[in-house]
Amino acid sequence: MMGGGSNGSATKAAQEESWRQNNINQAVNQINAIYGGAARQADINDFLGASRSFYTNELEKQKGVADRSLKFAMARNGLTGGTASIDANRTLGENYQSGILSADRLAQQAAADLRTADDNSRMNLISQASTGMGLTSGAQQAAQAMQANLQGSRGAMKANALGDVFGGLSSIFDRSRTMADERKGFQSYGQSFYSPGYGSGGFR
Repeated sequence: MMGGGSNGSATKAAQEESWRQNNINQAVNQINAIYGGAARQADINDFLGASRSFYTNELEKQKGVADRSLKFAMARNGLTGGTASIDANRTLGENYQSGILSADRLAQQAAADLRTADDNSRMNLISQASTGMGLTSGAQQAAQAMQANLQGSRGAMKANALGDVFGGLSSIFDRSRTMADERKGFQSYGQSFYSPGYGSGGFR
């Protein structure tokens, strides 16, 4: 009789362990399915597109400022349409193309960081599932964690991450202002670059 009772207890314990493991497996499978589902992939794709638009818009703002500054710099020195203007605009175009690549790289990195955050929270939930977290609780926590990850990734986007894309043109702008100031200085004394005395000792 004692032997029968012992066998019954062992059988019950084995059944309970099997039931526990089955629940754990179901919870883990559910968590993996939620994180790896089409809905989450759509969220990440949308976030990638939004990130790319965010950084591209910042690039366009910078380009607008650079376009205007370059136009004024060339006009200020009578260089519009000349070789210097062509070279400066070529540099601006090269900077812009580099900025497009940088904007895409930042967007791709933001999406990768979101995936990493998802993976970390997924592994954390799987660890909790092994302690007996229920299916309903696991699904709710997964949804909450993914939403928090998405919000955190959105908040991490910074306009200044793109940097000063057109900073290479600053020397052109500075030189333009310096030349314009010099001309004003000469003109205030009744001189100009084209006055007979300029450059021949006549300017004192």
